[in-house]
Amino acid sequence: MENNEPLLIVQNLSKRYLIKKTLFKKEFFKAVDRVSFIIDRNQIVSIVGESGSGKSTIGKLILKLIQADEGKIIFKGKNILELSRKEEKKFRKDTSVIFQDPRTSLNPRLKVREILEEPLLVHNFPKEEREKKVKKAIVNAGLDETFLDRYPLELSGGQRQRVAIARAIILEPDLIVADEPTSALDVTVQLQIINLIKELKFSKNISFLFISHDLNVVGLLSDFIIVLYRGKIMEKGRTSDIIKNPLHPYTKILIESLPPDHPSKRKPLDIPLAFREDLKGACVFYHRCPVAQEICKKEPSLEYKKGREVYCYFV
Repeated sequence: MENNEPLLIVQNLSKRYLIKKTLFKKEFFKAVDRVSFIIDRNQIVSIVGESGSGKSTIGKLILKLIQADEGKIIFKGKNILELSRKEEKKFRKDTSVIFQDPRTSLNPRLKVREILEEPLLVHNFPKEEREKKVKKAIVNAGLDETFLDRYPLELSGGQRQRVAIARAIILEPDLIVADEPTSALDVTVQLQIINLIKELKFSKNISFLFISHDLNVVGLLSDFIIVLYRGKIMEKGRTSDIIKNPLHPYTKILIESLPPDHPSKRKPLDIPLAFREDLKGACVFYHRCPVAQEICKKEPSLEYKKGREVYCYFV
């Protein structure tokens, strides 16, 4: 695979869950609905949206933690849904994950050294090489080697998340899925982790799929943003374009909900909530959209408008 080809191509990815079953009918919940996007090498693409929008489900699908119902996930030129056992092991080495809460993702019974060594043991690295990689990873994550002999409970939240990042980078992956990695941290620590992720992108040539509900965080580190609502892409494009000039009504609501730089700039929010009937076959944002009209009872398509893709008739 040539370096100018995308690292990851997601095509029409869908995932649904059975929520009701009768003798004559099955009812499904669409967690992810025909989602498509690309991540290039050395790039951070963020998915942003409310809780329940399907962000984490997309991350799990890409990591093959759950199985997709439809679509393709092409990683380094190969469909990960059709990998051989040997290719699967290579895929596990080339991808990694940073979870939201390091208190639950790190084994409290193991020292940091043992936590970092686990992926290396799985991939049969010799002992001498394991020791070098463990020390290198902890330093690259912004901690010194003295932390290797501590337990997770002896560390602060930010230090634990740095350990989780060290574990994610220890196999030198090409892609890391970061699922809300800053949401459980203080604001000052959030900024440190954001800067660390940006540094790893440049120094280690790692691409990230960054999952978050916080547009402030996403705006600081992303190259591209995907705005997700009820499993569908509402808008996707360059970060600067979306933050400075949102086009979709839902993106505008997310931007308006951000706290202002100064209390004097605070203004009341006019965010409608479920004031319209949720119609089958309509735009998925129809029931909450402040500009919805009769045409919105028919679902729009994701179309390229004004330099980005938007799921709306009125752009």
